[in-house]
Amino acid sequence: MPDFTERLAAIARELVNEPDMQHTLQRVVEAAAQHLDGEVWASVSLVRERREVETPATSDDRAARADLLQYELEQGPCLDAIWEQETFQIDDMTADERYPRWTRAVSEGTGIRSSLSLQLFTDADERSLGALNLYSPRPGAFDPETRAEALAFAAQAAVALRSAQIEEHLRSGMVTRNLIGMAQGILIERLKLTPDQAFAVLSRLSMETNTKLREVARRLVETGEIPDRRPR
Repeated sequence: MPDFTERLAAIARELVNEPDMQHTLQRVVEAAAQHLDGEVWASVSLVRERREVETPATSDDRAARADLLQYELEQGPCLDAIWEQETFQIDDMTADERYPRWTRAVSEGTGIRSSLSLQLFTDADERSLGALNLYSPRPGAFDPETRAEALAFAAQAAVALRSAQIEEHLRSGMVTRNLIGMAQGILIERLKLTPDQAFAVLSRLSMETNTKLREVARRLVETGEIPDRRPR
């Protein structure tokens, strides 16, 4: 069997070849559960807009439940890993005193006894992407060797997720530009406007209806209905 370094290199290659962000996230949690020592259930907590945190990918429903309890109770190691420090470890849920409500609910409701949460970040960006969360039904499951492997894995995962995120933003920006261009074309052809006038119509509609410009353009392209607005 290949050693962890060889497996990590193979995982890194797999992650960068995933087609989009969601596939990358799912591959991260599946690889963590498969390749880290012992029985491990993995999840990724991701920071979205307005500093909201959610779990878009898990390897097991018990990991999803453990994350959700943290968000509901507003306490837990993955939140600390995201906002305060790089890693946070709980060796025994039944003896932990830092998050008494969360650890009690998790141990009783899921059978999880220990956890390790690692911040996902890259040197190129000071903002936290989120956290990789590892859970085990055994107390003391994350010994120094497993913790070191998890840290190396989290570093590779962060790079892959940042790359997928950038590609997703670029792809989204391209789609937005295409939609706006098509909507402008419709206005230009039907209302005999200039490109600048057509864009002004779309912008004004966006502001007056408190709707994103992309959504205004998408509705126009899909319905073909000309808005009752002309440039002032």
